[in-house]
Amino acid sequence: MNKVQQVNELHSKAMEMANLAFIARVQGEPDKVRQFSKTAFDYERQAALLLLTDYEIEPTRSVLFRSAATLALNGENYREAERMIAFGLSGQPPVAILEELRELLYQLPLPPRSQSFKLSPVSYEPMATVG
Repeated sequence: MNKVQQVNELHSKAMEMANLAFIARVQGEPDKVRQFSKTAFDYERQAALLLLTDYEIEPTRSVLFRSAATLALNGENYREAERMIAFGLSGQPPVAILEELRELLYQLPLPPRSQSFKLSPVSYEPMATVG
């Protein structure tokens, strides 16, 4: 099986799982929604990563990363969504896909700031002069 066939097969599986997640959501089955969403993301991520450095395959490459990011975002896997967005932006996506990737980036919640990154006031004391 060549790379294009692998990508198509993985993408089809991802869309099938995403559809099952949608049905589970409508039926009010949150455990199944999480399970199907995670599986859909895993398949779509695999498909997209097969084209990670195939920059000449646009818009397919960036569309797959956008799709993987959306699935990760829907599954509240924010760090993976951010990674997929970054991979998609690293290519040469068409303007419409570029804008959609940026919009997904803005949908990510900001993590709380860690205490280790807070700056504390600095006190300045005059330096001793050498005589």
